[in-house]
Amino acid sequence: MEPLAHTLAGACLAESGLKRLSPLATSTLIIAANIPDVDGACYLHGADLAFAFRRGWTHGVLAIVLLPVALTAAMLALDRVLGRRHAGRPPARPLALLGLAALGVLSHPFLDWLNNYGVRLLMPFSDRWFYGDTLFIVDPWLWLILGGAVMLAWTTHTRGSVTAAALGLGTTAAMLMAPIVPEWARAVWFGGLVVWALARARVGAPRRPAIAIGALVLAGAYISVMFAGSRLAERQVRDLARARGWAAEQVAAMPVPAEPLRRSVIVVSADRYLFVPVTWTTGPAAGIEPTIFERGARDPAVEAALSAPFVQGVRAWLRFPSYEVTPLADGGKRVIIRDARFAIGNRPGFGVIAMVDLDADFVPRPGPRLTD
Repeated sequence: MEPLAHTLAGACLAESGLKRLSPLATSTLIIAANIPDVDGACYLHGADLAFAFRRGWTHGVLAIVLLPVALTAAMLALDRVLGRRHAGRPPARPLALLGLAALGVLSHPFLDWLNNYGVRLLMPFSDRWFYGDTLFIVDPWLWLILGGAVMLAWTTHTRGSVTAAALGLGTTAAMLMAPIVPEWARAVWFGGLVVWALARARVGAPRRPAIAIGALVLAGAYISVMFAGSRLAERQVRDLARARGWAAEQVAAMPVPAEPLRRSVIVVSADRYLFVPVTWTTGPAAGIEPTIFERGARDPAVEAALSAPFVQGVRAWLRFPSYEVTPLADGGKRVIIRDARFAIGNRPGFGVIAMVDLDADFVPRPGPRLTD
């Protein structure tokens, strides 16, 4: 998921009562919920390195063990500094911070697993990708559930109220300006904001940890329903594939932004991808025709392009690869590499991950030519 979802997960855990376990508990949970994304620094070096490392080493089992220890050590060092500056300040509790750091770090790969980008949970022992195909990478309903509880707790003081207002305005602006968000979703969003505003007026401070616990339970229920919806959509499209005679090697349900009941289901066949829109509560519409996206042959030009050193990260990251080969004026070839997850329903060219130019002897020319 994106950083806001991770931050709200850590903050909601803190507001459920866990922040009482130790000084610096809230900071530890929020930092821990985000710290696996330290691999995002790879983008500073280049896109292919980012593809190679993102959701890998810092999201795998070894990091889940080591990151809480490192974060706890850093927080205890900060606690000592604060203790020297503020006499009488109660010290942090090391074991409590370690447990909170572990919980926050664990929440991160779990949320990342939920979307179709995937996560390599077994790194560094295996680079296998795991995909939950449950939530879109930006899920406003998770924002609304977790964010409402956090803002309810934070608006007891001025700084928290300012933060709550900024987050509320920012997320609402995203809902209003994103063209992919349907009108009914905007109406539900504003209805949710009204509910949280009424709760702010009526719920006293002693009951707010219980509200945060309730929000976590509700988020868990929402995720469970979304997971079940994706599996049901996949089964519905497998049945459709059998009825239509499609040779389906694999079926995967892609979540749709802001629309919990819809999925774009990919049917993988030998030479193409078939995209079937599904409302999982009713199944595919009668007479529905899939959108077809060609996979492209793994011919010598494609094999040569995939051998280029500047696309090895891309090669490891691809889930539903597609290749297009076009001639160049000097007799060479251009190989366009896409991932079908992002090639349908977006602006033209959005799904292009990399382009590799080959000379007439199929030798890759110096790169990189990485795009999205």
